[in-house]
Amino acid sequence: MPETSLRNQLFSWLLVLLLPLTFISAIAGYYLASQYTNLAYDKSLYRTALALADQVSLEALGAQVNLPQVAKDLLEFDEDDDVYFRIVGPRGDLIASHNDLPLPSTYPKADQTQYYYAVLNGEKLRVAIYALPISTDTTANTNQNNVYVMVGETLKKRAEMANEILFSMLIPQLIIIVLVSGLLFFGIKRGLQSLDKLKTDLSQRNINDLSPIDNSKVPTELRPLLNAFNDLLVRVSSGISKEQRFIADAAHQLKTPLAGLKTQAELALREKEPSKVAHALTQINQASGNLAHMVNQLLILSKAEPDGATFLAFAPVDLRLLAQEVTSDWVAAALQKDIDLGFESAGFSAGSQTVTVNGNALLLRELMNNLIDNAIRYTPAGGRITVGIRQENEIVIFYVQDNGIGLSEENQALVFERFYRVLGTQQEGCGLGLTIVQEIAERHGASVSMTSEGEGKGTLFLVRFGM
Repeated sequence: MPETSLRNQLFSWLLVLLLPLTFISAIAGYYLASQYTNLAYDKSLYRTALALADQVSLEALGAQVNLPQVAKDLLEFDEDDDVYFRIVGPRGDLIASHNDLPLPSTYPKADQTQYYYAVLNGEKLRVAIYALPISTDTTANTNQNNVYVMVGETLKKRAEMANEILFSMLIPQLIIIVLVSGLLFFGIKRGLQSLDKLKTDLSQRNINDLSPIDNSKVPTELRPLLNAFNDLLVRVSSGISKEQRFIADAAHQLKTPLAGLKTQAELALREKEPSKVAHALTQINQASGNLAHMVNQLLILSKAEPDGATFLAFAPVDLRLLAQEVTSDWVAAALQKDIDLGFESAGFSAGSQTVTVNGNALLLRELMNNLIDNAIRYTPAGGRITVGIRQENEIVIFYVQDNGIGLSEENQALVFERFYRVLGTQQEGCGLGLTIVQEIAERHGASVSMTSEGEGKGTLFLVRFGM
Protein backbone atom coordinates (compact mmCIF):
# COMPACT_ATOMS: atom_id res chain seq x y z
CA MET A 1 0.00 0.00 0.00
CA PRO A 2 1.56 3.37 -0.99
CA GLU A 3 2.65 5.66 1.81
CA THR A 4 0.33 8.62 2.33
CA SER A 5 1.53 12.05 3.40
CA LEU A 6 -0.76 14.58 5.02
CA ARG A 7 1.43 17.38 3.66
CA ASN A 8 1.20 16.06 0.10
CA GLN A 9 -2.54 15.44 0.40
CA LEU A 10 -3.20 19.00 1.59
CA PHE A 11 -0.98 20.44 -1.14
CA SER A 12 -2.61 18.28 -3.82
CA TRP A 13 -6.16 19.15 -2.76
CA LEU A 14 -5.39 22.88 -2.71
CA LEU A 15 -3.87 22.65 -6.19
CA VAL A 16 -6.86 20.64 -7.41
CA LEU A 17 -9.11 23.45 -6.17
CA LEU A 18 -6.82 26.14 -7.60
CA LEU A 19 -6.53 24.74 -11.14
CA PRO A 20 -10.29 24.87 -11.94
CA LEU A 21 -10.32 28.50 -10.79
CA THR A 22 -7.46 29.18 -13.19
CA PHE A 23 -9.33 27.40 -15.99
CA ILE A 24 -12.50 29.41 -15.31
CA SER A 25 -10.43 32.60 -15.19
CA ALA A 26 -8.88 31.74 -18.57
CA ILE A 27 -12.31 31.16 -20.13
CA ALA A 28 -13.62 34.42 -18.69
CA GLY A 29 -10.47 36.20 -19.88
CA TYR A 30 -10.86 34.85 -23.38
CA TYR A 31 -14.50 35.93 -23.46
CA LEU A 32 -13.67 39.44 -22.26
CA ALA A 33 -10.72 39.67 -24.67
CA SER A 34 -12.99 38.69 -27.57
CA GLN A 35 -15.61 41.20 -26.50
CA TYR A 36 -13.19 44.12 -26.23
CA THR A 37 -11.40 43.11 -29.45
CA ASN A 38 -14.71 43.02 -31.33
CA LEU A 39 -15.64 46.35 -29.83
CA ALA A 40 -12.39 47.94 -31.03
CA TYR A 41 -12.51 46.51 -34.55
CA ASP A 42 -16.25 47.15 -34.86
CA LYS A 43 -15.48 50.84 -34.26
CA SER A 44 -12.91 50.64 -37.08
CA LEU A 45 -15.51 49.07 -39.40
CA TYR A 46 -17.98 51.76 -38.38
CA ARG A 47 -15.55 54.55 -39.27
CA THR A 48 -14.79 52.90 -42.63
CA ALA A 49 -18.55 52.63 -43.34
CA LEU A 50 -18.98 56.33 -42.50
CA ALA A 51 -16.06 57.20 -44.79
CA LEU A 52 -17.72 55.29 -47.63
CA ALA A 53 -21.05 56.93 -46.87
CA ASP A 54 -19.39 60.34 -47.32
CA GLN A 55 -18.63 59.35 -50.91
CA VAL A 56 -22.31 58.85 -51.70
CA SER A 57 -23.87 61.88 -53.40
CA LEU A 58 -27.60 62.37 -53.61
CA GLU A 59 -28.43 63.62 -57.07
CA ALA A 60 -31.65 64.13 -58.94
CA LEU A 61 -31.33 60.85 -60.69
CA GLY A 62 -30.61 59.01 -57.49
CA ALA A 63 -27.71 58.16 -55.29
CA GLN A 64 -24.22 58.05 -56.87
CA VAL A 65 -20.84 56.96 -55.50
CA ASN A 66 -17.68 58.81 -56.49
CA LEU A 67 -14.86 56.56 -55.28
CA PRO A 68 -11.51 56.76 -57.11
CA GLN A 69 -9.59 53.56 -57.79
CA VAL A 70 -6.82 54.63 -55.42
CA ALA A 71 -9.39 54.96 -52.64
CA LYS A 72 -10.75 51.52 -53.45
CA ASP A 73 -7.27 50.02 -53.27
CA LEU A 74 -6.55 51.70 -49.97
CA LEU A 75 -9.90 50.55 -48.61
CA GLU A 76 -9.25 46.96 -49.51
CA PHE A 77 -5.63 46.95 -48.35
CA ASP A 78 -4.96 45.15 -45.08
CA GLU A 79 -1.86 43.14 -44.10
CA ASP A 80 -3.78 40.52 -42.14
CA ASP A 81 -7.41 40.41 -43.20
CA ASP A 82 -9.41 40.51 -46.41
CA VAL A 83 -11.68 43.56 -46.55
CA TYR A 84 -14.87 43.72 -48.61
CA PHE A 85 -17.35 46.53 -49.12
CA ARG A 86 -20.68 46.85 -50.77
CA ILE A 87 -23.03 49.82 -51.20
CA VAL A 88 -26.63 49.02 -52.04
CA GLY A 89 -29.07 51.67 -53.14
CA PRO A 90 -32.79 51.58 -53.85
CA ARG A 91 -32.07 50.35 -57.39
CA GLY A 92 -29.37 47.80 -56.53
CA ASP A 93 -25.61 47.87 -56.03
CA LEU A 94 -23.99 51.24 -56.45
CA ILE A 95 -20.49 49.89 -55.99
CA ALA A 96 -18.95 46.74 -54.49
CA SER A 97 -15.61 45.01 -54.10
CA HIS A 98 -17.52 41.75 -53.96
CA ASN A 99 -21.16 41.49 -55.04
CA ASP A 100 -21.60 38.28 -53.03
CA LEU A 101 -21.04 39.99 -49.68
CA PRO A 102 -24.06 38.61 -47.78
CA LEU A 103 -26.85 40.97 -46.82
CA PRO A 104 -28.25 40.95 -43.27
CA SER A 105 -31.52 39.30 -42.36
CA THR A 106 -32.75 42.59 -40.90
CA TYR A 107 -31.65 46.13 -41.77
CA PRO A 108 -30.85 49.00 -39.40
CA LYS A 109 -32.97 52.11 -39.17
CA ALA A 110 -31.97 55.32 -40.91
CA ASP A 111 -28.65 56.80 -39.76
CA GLN A 112 -27.92 53.75 -37.57
CA THR A 113 -25.39 50.95 -37.71
CA GLN A 114 -25.61 47.29 -36.86
CA TYR A 115 -23.14 44.42 -36.93
CA TYR A 116 -23.51 40.81 -38.00
CA TYR A 117 -21.47 37.73 -38.91
CA ALA A 118 -21.46 36.33 -42.45
CA VAL A 119 -19.60 33.70 -44.48
CA LEU A 120 -17.97 34.49 -47.82
CA ASN A 121 -15.89 31.98 -49.80
CA GLY A 122 -15.77 29.71 -46.80
CA GLU A 123 -14.41 32.40 -44.47
CA LYS A 124 -16.25 33.97 -41.56
CA LEU A 125 -16.66 37.73 -41.73
CA ARG A 126 -17.65 40.50 -39.37
CA VAL A 127 -19.77 43.05 -41.22
CA ALA A 128 -20.85 46.55 -40.27
CA ILE A 129 -23.87 47.98 -42.15
CA TYR A 130 -24.77 51.68 -42.02
CA ALA A 131 -28.16 53.03 -43.24
CA LEU A 132 -27.59 56.35 -45.06
CA PRO A 133 -30.95 58.14 -45.44
CA ILE A 134 -31.71 59.59 -48.91
CA SER A 135 -35.15 60.90 -48.02
CA THR A 136 -36.21 63.62 -45.66
CA ASP A 137 -39.03 61.35 -44.46
CA THR A 138 -37.30 59.77 -41.45
CA THR A 139 -40.45 58.05 -40.26
CA ALA A 140 -40.44 55.63 -43.20
CA ASN A 141 -37.88 52.91 -42.65
CA THR A 142 -37.83 51.10 -46.00
CA ASN A 143 -35.10 50.05 -48.39
CA GLN A 144 -36.30 52.76 -50.86
CA ASN A 145 -35.41 55.54 -48.39
CA ASN A 146 -31.87 54.41 -47.44
CA VAL A 147 -28.56 53.56 -48.97
CA TYR A 148 -26.87 50.70 -47.13
CA VAL A 149 -23.11 50.85 -46.78
CA MET A 150 -21.56 47.49 -45.77
CA VAL A 151 -17.95 46.88 -44.81
CA GLY A 152 -16.80 43.38 -43.88
CA GLU A 153 -13.48 41.83 -42.94
CA THR A 154 -12.17 38.40 -41.96
CA LEU A 155 -11.40 37.68 -38.32
CA LYS A 156 -7.62 37.07 -38.27
CA LYS A 157 -6.69 40.33 -36.53
CA ARG A 158 -9.45 39.84 -33.99
CA ALA A 159 -8.31 36.30 -33.15
CA GLU A 160 -4.68 37.39 -32.90
CA MET A 161 -5.50 40.31 -30.64
CA ALA A 162 -7.78 38.17 -28.46
CA ASN A 163 -5.00 35.58 -28.12
CA GLU A 164 -2.46 38.28 -27.29
CA ILE A 165 -4.73 39.69 -24.62
CA LEU A 166 -5.39 36.20 -23.27
CA PHE A 167 -1.69 35.32 -23.15
CA SER A 168 -0.89 38.63 -21.52
CA MET A 169 -3.45 37.70 -18.84
CA LEU A 170 -2.40 34.06 -18.52
CA ILE A 171 1.31 34.66 -18.02
CA PRO A 172 0.78 36.68 -14.80
CA GLN A 173 -1.77 34.10 -13.67
CA LEU A 174 0.72 31.27 -14.22
CA ILE A 175 3.34 33.22 -12.31
CA ILE A 176 0.82 33.77 -9.53
CA ILE A 177 -0.01 30.03 -9.50
CA VAL A 178 3.67 29.16 -9.15
CA LEU A 179 4.10 31.70 -6.35
CA VAL A 180 0.90 30.57 -4.62
CA SER A 181 1.99 26.93 -4.90
CA GLY A 182 5.30 27.78 -3.26
CA LEU A 183 3.56 29.75 -0.53
CA LEU A 184 1.06 26.92 -0.01
CA PHE A 185 3.85 24.37 0.30
CA PHE A 186 5.75 26.58 2.72
CA GLY A 187 2.61 27.40 4.70
CA ILE A 188 1.55 23.75 4.96
CA LYS A 189 5.06 22.73 5.98
CA ARG A 190 5.15 25.48 8.60
CA GLY A 191 1.66 24.64 9.82
CA LEU A 192 2.52 20.95 10.24
CA GLN A 193 5.66 21.62 12.28
CA SER A 194 3.64 20.91 15.41
CA LEU A 195 3.10 17.36 14.09
CA ASP A 196 6.83 16.95 13.53
CA LYS A 197 7.52 18.17 17.05
CA LEU A 198 4.91 15.79 18.42
CA LYS A 199 6.48 12.93 16.44
CA THR A 200 9.91 13.80 17.84
CA ASP A 201 8.59 13.95 21.41
CA LEU A 202 6.90 10.57 21.05
CA SER A 203 9.94 8.92 19.45
CA GLN A 204 12.15 10.16 22.28
CA ARG A 205 9.75 9.16 25.03
CA ASN A 206 10.76 6.32 27.35
CA ILE A 207 8.96 3.07 26.61
CA ASN A 208 7.71 2.90 30.20
CA ASP A 209 6.40 6.48 30.19
CA LEU A 210 2.63 6.24 29.78
CA SER A 211 1.84 9.67 31.18
CA PRO A 212 -0.60 11.84 29.15
CA ILE A 213 0.82 14.11 26.44
CA ASP A 214 0.61 17.85 27.05
CA ASN A 215 -1.87 19.23 24.50
CA SER A 216 -1.88 22.85 25.66
CA LYS A 217 0.51 23.97 22.89
CA VAL A 218 -0.88 22.01 19.96
CA PRO A 219 -3.37 23.32 17.36
CA THR A 220 -7.05 23.05 18.16
CA GLU A 221 -7.57 20.50 15.38
CA LEU A 222 -5.09 18.11 17.01
CA ARG A 223 -6.56 18.25 20.50
CA PRO A 224 -9.36 15.70 19.92
CA LEU A 225 -6.76 13.28 18.53
CA LEU A 226 -4.42 13.84 21.47
CA ASN A 227 -7.30 13.55 23.93
CA ALA A 228 -8.23 10.19 22.43
CA PHE A 229 -4.57 9.13 22.48
CA ASN A 230 -4.22 10.20 26.11
CA ASP A 231 -7.34 8.23 26.96
CA LEU A 232 -5.77 5.23 25.25
CA LEU A 233 -2.58 5.74 27.28
CA VAL A 234 -4.63 5.80 30.49
CA ARG A 235 -6.37 2.56 29.53
CA VAL A 236 -3.10 0.92 28.50
CA SER A 237 -1.50 2.03 31.75
CA SER A 238 -4.45 0.65 33.70
CA GLY A 239 -4.28 -2.64 31.77
CA ILE A 240 -0.54 -2.95 32.37
CA SER A 241 -1.00 -2.19 36.06
CA LYS A 242 -3.66 -4.88 36.29
CA GLU A 243 -1.46 -7.38 34.51
CA GLN A 244 1.53 -6.56 36.70
CA ARG A 245 -0.61 -6.91 39.82
CA PHE A 246 -2.09 -10.12 38.47
CA ILE A 247 1.35 -11.59 37.75
CA ALA A 248 2.67 -10.50 41.15
CA ASP A 249 -0.35 -11.94 42.98
CA ALA A 250 -0.26 -15.16 40.98
CA ALA A 251 3.46 -15.59 41.59
CA HIS A 252 2.97 -14.99 45.29
CA GLN A 253 0.02 -17.39 45.56
CA LEU A 254 1.69 -20.14 43.52
CA LYS A 255 4.97 -19.92 45.39
CA THR A 256 3.61 -21.37 48.65
CA PRO A 257 1.75 -24.44 47.26
CA LEU A 258 4.66 -25.26 44.95
CA ALA A 259 7.07 -25.11 47.87
CA GLY A 260 4.68 -27.31 49.89
CA LEU A 261 4.50 -29.86 47.08
CA LYS A 262 8.29 -29.99 46.89
CA THR A 263 8.58 -30.44 50.67
CA GLN A 264 5.95 -33.20 50.77
CA ALA A 265 7.63 -34.99 47.85
CA GLU A 266 10.98 -34.86 49.67
CA LEU A 267 9.34 -36.26 52.83
CA ALA A 268 7.75 -39.08 50.84
CA LEU A 269 11.13 -39.97 49.37
CA ARG A 270 12.73 -40.17 52.82
CA GLU A 271 9.98 -42.31 54.38
CA LYS A 272 10.47 -46.08 54.54
CA GLU A 273 7.16 -47.18 55.97
CA PRO A 274 4.43 -47.70 53.32
CA SER A 275 1.73 -46.10 55.50
CA LYS A 276 3.70 -42.87 55.89
CA VAL A 277 4.55 -42.82 52.18
CA ALA A 278 0.84 -43.26 51.38
CA HIS A 279 -0.02 -40.42 53.76
CA ALA A 280 2.56 -38.16 52.08
CA LEU A 281 1.22 -39.06 48.63
CA THR A 282 -2.31 -38.25 49.81
CA GLN A 283 -1.12 -34.83 50.94
CA ILE A 284 0.65 -34.33 47.60
CA ASN A 285 -2.52 -35.30 45.72
CA GLN A 286 -4.64 -32.88 47.76
CA ALA A 287 -2.12 -30.06 47.38
CA SER A 288 -1.79 -30.63 43.61
CA GLY A 289 -5.59 -30.56 43.31
CA ASN A 290 -5.74 -27.23 45.14
CA LEU A 291 -2.92 -25.92 42.93
CA ALA A 292 -4.74 -27.04 39.76
CA HIS A 293 -7.90 -25.31 40.99
CA MET A 294 -5.97 -22.11 41.62
CA VAL A 295 -4.34 -22.19 38.15
CA ASN A 296 -7.73 -22.82 36.55
CA GLN A 297 -9.23 -19.88 38.45
CA LEU A 298 -6.35 -17.66 37.39
CA LEU A 299 -6.90 -18.60 33.75
CA ILE A 300 -10.62 -17.91 34.01
CA LEU A 301 -9.90 -14.57 35.66
CA SER A 302 -7.57 -13.58 32.81
CA LYS A 303 -10.34 -14.38 30.31
CA ALA A 304 -13.00 -12.59 32.34
CA GLU A 305 -11.10 -9.31 32.47
CA PRO A 306 -12.10 -6.85 29.70
CA ASP A 307 -8.56 -6.72 28.32
CA GLY A 308 -8.35 -10.48 28.10
CA ALA A 309 -11.80 -11.40 26.81
CA THR A 310 -11.82 -9.72 23.42
CA PHE A 311 -11.76 -13.11 21.69
CA LEU A 312 -14.91 -14.31 23.46
CA ALA A 313 -17.89 -13.69 21.23
CA PHE A 314 -21.18 -12.40 22.62
CA ALA A 315 -24.54 -13.78 21.55
CA PRO A 316 -28.12 -13.92 22.91
CA VAL A 317 -28.21 -16.22 25.98
CA ASP A 318 -31.32 -17.55 27.73
CA LEU A 319 -30.34 -16.62 31.29
CA ARG A 320 -33.14 -18.56 32.99
CA LEU A 321 -32.42 -21.79 31.10
CA LEU A 322 -28.67 -21.43 31.79
CA ALA A 323 -29.32 -20.84 35.52
CA GLN A 324 -31.52 -23.96 35.70
CA GLU A 325 -28.82 -26.07 34.03
CA VAL A 326 -26.05 -24.79 36.29
CA THR A 327 -28.17 -25.30 39.41
CA SER A 328 -28.90 -28.89 38.34
CA ASP A 329 -25.16 -29.53 37.99
CA TRP A 330 -24.64 -28.65 41.69
CA VAL A 331 -27.48 -30.75 43.11
CA ALA A 332 -25.22 -33.76 43.77
CA ALA A 333 -22.62 -31.64 45.62
CA ALA A 334 -25.38 -30.04 47.71
CA LEU A 335 -26.94 -33.42 48.61
CA GLN A 336 -23.52 -34.76 49.61
CA LYS A 337 -23.34 -31.98 52.19
CA ASP A 338 -27.04 -32.35 53.14
CA ILE A 339 -27.96 -28.90 51.77
CA ASP A 340 -31.36 -28.08 50.27
CA LEU A 341 -30.57 -26.50 46.86
CA GLY A 342 -33.52 -25.10 44.93
CA PHE A 343 -34.29 -22.91 41.92
CA GLU A 344 -37.07 -20.34 41.49
CA SER A 345 -38.11 -17.63 39.04
CA ALA A 346 -40.56 -14.78 39.48
CA GLY A 347 -41.76 -11.54 37.91
CA PHE A 348 -42.22 -12.86 34.36
CA SER A 349 -45.31 -12.41 32.23
CA ALA A 350 -47.60 -15.36 31.64
CA GLY A 351 -46.35 -17.63 28.88
CA SER A 352 -42.83 -16.12 28.91
CA GLN A 353 -40.34 -18.96 28.61
CA THR A 354 -37.03 -17.16 27.94
CA VAL A 355 -35.03 -14.36 29.53
CA THR A 356 -32.49 -13.30 26.90
CA VAL A 357 -29.39 -11.20 27.55
CA ASN A 358 -26.46 -10.52 25.26
CA GLY A 359 -23.38 -12.25 26.62
CA ASN A 360 -20.95 -15.13 26.53
CA ALA A 361 -22.46 -18.38 27.78
CA LEU A 362 -19.09 -19.76 28.95
CA LEU A 363 -18.36 -16.76 31.16
CA LEU A 364 -21.93 -16.54 32.47
CA ARG A 365 -21.84 -20.22 33.40
CA GLU A 366 -18.58 -19.62 35.30
CA LEU A 367 -20.17 -16.68 37.14
CA MET A 368 -23.08 -18.85 38.29
CA ASN A 369 -20.79 -21.79 39.17
CA ASN A 370 -18.62 -19.60 41.38
CA LEU A 371 -21.57 -18.09 43.28
CA ILE A 372 -23.23 -21.49 43.86
CA ASP A 373 -19.88 -23.11 44.77
CA ASN A 374 -19.20 -20.29 47.21
CA ALA A 375 -22.64 -20.75 48.80
CA ILE A 376 -22.19 -24.54 49.20
CA ARG A 377 -18.70 -24.09 50.70
CA TYR A 378 -19.86 -21.65 53.38
CA THR A 379 -23.28 -23.15 54.20
CA PRO A 380 -23.20 -25.80 56.94
CA ALA A 381 -24.92 -29.20 56.68
CA GLY A 382 -28.70 -28.94 56.87
CA GLY A 383 -28.64 -25.46 55.34
CA ARG A 384 -30.67 -24.05 52.47
CA ILE A 385 -29.57 -22.36 49.22
CA THR A 386 -31.94 -20.71 46.73
CA VAL A 387 -30.83 -19.88 43.19
CA GLY A 388 -33.22 -17.72 41.24
CA ILE A 389 -34.04 -15.40 38.35
CA ARG A 390 -36.47 -12.53 38.60
CA GLN A 391 -37.39 -9.58 36.42
CA GLU A 392 -37.90 -6.00 37.59
CA ASN A 393 -39.01 -3.75 34.72
CA GLU A 394 -36.11 -3.86 32.21
CA ILE A 395 -33.69 -5.47 34.68
CA VAL A 396 -33.09 -9.23 35.06
CA ILE A 397 -31.60 -10.33 38.37
CA PHE A 398 -29.73 -13.57 39.00
CA TYR A 399 -29.36 -14.25 42.72
CA VAL A 400 -27.98 -16.84 45.10
CA GLN A 401 -29.22 -16.76 48.71
CA ASP A 402 -28.06 -19.00 51.56
CA ASN A 403 -28.47 -19.23 55.32
CA GLY A 404 -24.78 -20.00 55.88
CA ILE A 405 -22.08 -18.38 57.98
CA GLY A 406 -22.78 -14.85 56.75
CA LEU A 407 -20.25 -12.04 56.76
CA SER A 408 -19.35 -9.20 59.06
CA GLU A 409 -19.38 -5.63 57.73
CA GLU A 410 -15.59 -5.66 57.65
CA ASN A 411 -15.49 -8.80 55.48
CA GLN A 412 -18.29 -7.59 53.19
CA ALA A 413 -16.07 -4.75 51.98
CA LEU A 414 -13.22 -7.15 51.11
CA VAL A 415 -14.81 -10.26 49.61
CA PHE A 416 -14.36 -9.11 46.00
CA GLU A 417 -10.62 -8.50 46.44
CA ARG A 418 -8.25 -10.95 44.77
CA PHE A 419 -7.01 -13.84 46.93
CA TYR A 420 -9.01 -12.63 49.91
CA ARG A 421 -10.45 -15.42 52.08
CA VAL A 422 -12.46 -15.25 55.26
CA LEU A 423 -10.31 -16.56 58.09
CA GLY A 424 -11.47 -19.28 60.44
CA THR A 425 -13.82 -21.06 58.02
CA GLN A 426 -11.58 -24.11 57.45
CA GLN A 427 -12.62 -24.05 53.77
CA GLU A 428 -10.16 -24.66 50.96
CA GLY A 429 -9.97 -22.19 48.11
CA CYS A 430 -7.81 -19.57 46.44
CA GLY A 431 -9.87 -16.43 47.03
CA LEU A 432 -10.56 -15.72 43.35
CA GLY A 433 -14.15 -16.93 42.95
CA LEU A 434 -15.90 -13.65 43.78
CA THR A 435 -13.26 -11.61 41.92
CA ILE A 436 -14.07 -13.66 38.82
CA VAL A 437 -17.81 -13.04 39.39
CA GLN A 438 -17.23 -9.28 39.51
CA GLU A 439 -15.02 -9.24 36.41
CA ILE A 440 -17.54 -11.29 34.39
CA ALA A 441 -20.40 -9.05 35.53
CA GLU A 442 -18.51 -5.91 34.48
CA ARG A 443 -17.66 -7.54 31.16
CA HIS A 444 -21.42 -7.95 30.53
CA GLY A 445 -22.36 -4.46 31.68
CA ALA A 446 -23.95 -5.94 34.81
CA SER A 447 -23.46 -5.09 38.47
CA VAL A 448 -22.90 -7.49 41.35
CA SER A 449 -23.66 -6.80 44.98
CA MET A 450 -23.99 -8.75 48.20
CA THR A 451 -25.84 -8.25 51.46
CA SER A 452 -25.54 -10.00 54.81
CA GLU A 453 -27.15 -9.19 58.12
CA GLY A 454 -24.04 -10.39 59.95
CA GLU A 455 -22.16 -13.50 60.89
CA GLY A 456 -24.31 -16.64 61.03
CA LYS A 457 -27.21 -14.98 59.18
CA GLY A 458 -26.49 -15.99 55.58
CA THR A 459 -25.69 -13.95 52.47
CA LEU A 460 -27.45 -12.80 49.31
CA PHE A 461 -25.58 -12.19 46.05
CA LEU A 462 -27.35 -10.23 43.29
CA VAL A 463 -26.24 -9.82 39.68
CA ARG A 464 -28.30 -7.27 37.71
CA PHE A 465 -28.41 -7.51 33.90
CA GLY A 466 -29.93 -4.92 31.56
CA MET A 467 -32.18 -6.42 28.84
